[in-house]
This record gives sequence, C-alpha cells and structure tokens, in this order.
Amino acid sequence: MKTACLGVVDIGSNTIRSLVVETRQDASYRTLDDEREVARLAAGLDRQGRLSRAAMRRAVTALKRMAEIARARGVERMSVVATSAIRNAANRRQFVDRVRAETGLRVRVISEQEEAELAFESAARSFDLGDRPCAVADVGGGSTEVILALGSHIQQVHSLHLGSVALTEEFLRSDPVKRREFKAMRREVRRRIDEARIEADPPPQFVVASGGTATSVAQMVMAHQGLAGRPAQGFEMTQAELLHLHEALLRRGLAERREMPGLSPDRADIIIAGVTILYELMAHLRVNILRVSEHGIRHALLHRMIARRFPTASPPSRPRRLAAAEAFARSLHFEEAHGAQVQRIALSMFDQVAAPLGLDPDGRDLLGASALLHDVGYVVGFRGHHKHTYRLIAHAQLDGFTPREREIVALVARFHRRSGPKKRHRAWSALTRDDRRMVRQLAALLRIADALDRRHSQRLREIRCRVANRRARFTLIAGLDLDVERHAAEGKGNLFRKVFGREISFDMARSTSAAPAPLRLLRRLTA
Repeated sequence: MKTACLGVVDIGSNTIRSLVVETRQDASYRTLDDEREVARLAAGLDRQGRLSRAAMRRAVTALKRMAEIARARGVERMSVVATSAIRNAANRRQFVDRVRAETGLRVRVISEQEEAELAFESAARSFDLGDRPCAVADVGGGSTEVILALGSHIQQVHSLHLGSVALTEEFLRSDPVKRREFKAMRREVRRRIDEARIEADPPPQFVVASGGTATSVAQMVMAHQGLAGRPAQGFEMTQAELLHLHEALLRRGLAERREMPGLSPDRADIIIAGVTILYELMAHLRVNILRVSEHGIRHALLHRMIARRFPTASPPSRPRRLAAAEAFARSLHFEEAHGAQVQRIALSMFDQVAAPLGLDPDGRDLLGASALLHDVGYVVGFRGHHKHTYRLIAHAQLDGFTPREREIVALVARFHRRSGPKKRHRAWSALTRDDRRMVRQLAALLRIADALDRRHSQRLREIRCRVANRRARFTLIAGLDLDVERHAAEGKGNLFRKVFGREISFDMARSTSAAPAPLRLLRRLTA
C-alpha cells in the first residue's frame, strides 16, 4: 500500500503546534512527531497592533526546529497556517517573510471563516454529531470561533475577538486576580458574545470545545478523578463542573495554579480568561454538556492534505470507533487474523444474547474494541500481557471513545484471562456500579470468544446462542474439529456463570459447506 509523509503546522496566537505523520492510501495515518511550543504571539498585540520582536523571535526559533524535524522525517509536503494573532498584526508581512527566509516554510494566513470551518471539520471527524443541534467552540489566545450546526451541517459561523492571552493582558493584572478585575473581564466577554448575536433555536444539545483551554480543563478534572496522564479526547463535563473549576482557579494565585494537577504551568496565567470564555458561551447558549476535542485545525488540514495526496481514498464522514481501534492495533503489529476472529465471535454472541441477558446496547462497540485489542500487550511481553494490554489501551488515543468508554474497553480486555475483576483492582473499583457491571458482563463474553479461537487458526465458522430456563446453550459450527476450542471455552465459562447466573454448555455441529460461512451478525457493525 502506498504511503506518504506529510506535515502540518498551526501558528496560533498562544501556541505553535506541528504534526508529522505517515499516511496510507486508505486515509489512515501513523503519527511520527507531535510538537508544541508556547510562543505567545498575541502578547502585546492589542496595545501596539504589532507582533513584538520577542514574540517573533520565539516563534521563528520554534518553527526552525519544527522544520528541521519535518525534513529529517522525509516530509513530502508541509502545510503551515497562521490564525488570529498574525491575521490581525500590522507587521504580519514582515513575520511571514522572516519565517520564509529563516526556515524555508511558506506561511498561509487563513481567514476567520476558514479557521472556523477547519475547527468544525475537526470536530465532525472526532465526534458523531448525528442530526442533533450542536455547537463547536475553538478558544484560542487571540480569538474564539463559534460554529452552530445541525449535525454535520453548519448553520452559523461567528469569530469573536475574545482570546485568553488578550483578555488576560487587558484585565487580569493582579495576583491573585481581584474580583473587580474578573468582573470587568466577564462583562466584556458577555458584551462581545451579545454583540455577535449568537442565537441558536433550538439550543445546542452539547458544545464541542477545542484548543488549549478546553484540553487543560479536561486534564485538570481528569487528574482530580485519578485519570492523570490519560488522553482528554472525548472527555465530558457539565456546566456546573466547569463553574466549580472556574471558582477554584479564581481562589488561587499564579504560583498555586501552576501547581494544580493537569494544568501546564505555561498556561496557568491565561487559564482563568480561557475558562471564562468557555463558561459564558455555554451559559449564553443554554448548554449543559461540554465535550473536549484534543484535535484542532491542524488535524482538519491534515485530512485535506491526505485527500489531495490520495484522491481515491474515501475516509468515513463520521468517526468509526471500531476502525480507530483497528488502526491502533495495527500500529502495535497485533495478530490481525486472531483479533478479527475473536471480535466476530464476540459481536455475534452479543447480538444473540443481549436481549435475554439484558445487556446495554452501548456495550456492543466497547466489546468489539476490547475483543480486537485484547492481545496487544504481547508487544511488551508474553508474561502478564493482559496487564500490558490494559495500560496500552488506557493511554491510547482512540477516536470516537470517551475517556470513560476507553477505560471500560481497557478493563474488559485486561480481564480476558485468569482472575476476574476484584476490589483490589483499583481501576475497576473506581468505576460506577453500572460500569463495573458492564465490564464484568463484556469480559465474560470476551473470555469465551477468545477461547473459541484457542489455536489461533479461525476454525469456528458460526456460533448459535440460545438462552432459556437458566441455561445458555452455544452451538459451535465448523468444518474441522473444535475439541481444543470447546475445552478452552468450558474452562473459561466460570465468569459467565457467575455474572449471569446461568449454566452454559457447548455443542458441536459440523458444517457441510465447502467454503467458510461468515459468523452470524444480527446487525451491521456500527461506529
């Protein structure tokens, strides 16, 4: 399969971010380098209307390093865009020319409209927006883009001159922040939101927030929940939780904020302004749910580049959760045939027993991902590979899965062998009661599915499940003997018996078809 090495750089008002990937003809890609540098290009911009010499020097130094990394990686094409700070600077031509002369990079300054569209494209690829009313908010250092949409269809685009760096410089000059300073800033944020006439009818059901502020908010709350260091992609919080965090930040001075778990010290001075923008937007739009996206405009730019490089590729218009799990598994060089077979068996079992056993339909994709990934820990080592599997999945970037769902997937995969979940397993104990029950149920199915490919030879062609009278009966259909698989499944059935309170039995039926028949799925895979 053809591959290409591509790179993107987003020169933001606060942070410069670069991304280098190896992309494949099927539109999937593998990240080779992900760089971030705080350049604070917006610092002093509102007062002078010009980029400061210090800010330009910081930016050019960072861009030199990013350009060298890209060249060393063999990047064929590099897309470099600049947003609010450069767009509004009186000396932007001087900056663009200097970057070209000293780094070789061609900077394209994008409009407010394109910046908003890229933010929405990134959100639409990261989340299943369905056909529901929603909003996307990209909070930056110099501006905030707000998009109102109905599913994947943009209805309104607003670019607000509200940025975390600019607001901090204009209003928050004391340490700790004085209440009168905060109130003056909040009045200004509300005024500019009102002037923009951002009106949604009906109100959005949720806001997808991107940018450094949104990621920092998620990481702080996750650290408080004992999930420090996990990807923040897909993390959800309520308006009340955001307000609680906002108040906690206001009570602390700069030095104290720098010590807060989950908050990068270089963002501690501007985080109050950023959270104020997010909260006031949610309050104005009457939205209670905030979803965090770690993907920004550079990811949307990357997908545009991939489409141009491989025009025949047809990536899905909506996130495919199981496809994301498969891409992650391939990056770890997993045993693809075995993983796919276990996934097919597990999903077939789920579809047939879900109703009589009262399984939550939302568990289907979680089981499918767990089944596919259950052995990825082998990349670390055979001994204790199920524990390695848990750690790899728990810290993976799995698009389409929230942090809660990713934790469930990781735990189901972790418990596919040997002992079942116990109170001494801290990650499992930290789940809610309903989520603990789901982990046990899905792990019980995964254990049987894994056992039914014990020889890793994909002998099972079909499994038929019947649940009645406190008993579950599984009929195994294959053209070859399944004695090894049947014995393994019987040995791994204890968790099923314990969780569902039913005895299980495995019967054999020989297939007479010449070609392998696909495992029966009662409905198509969804994502």
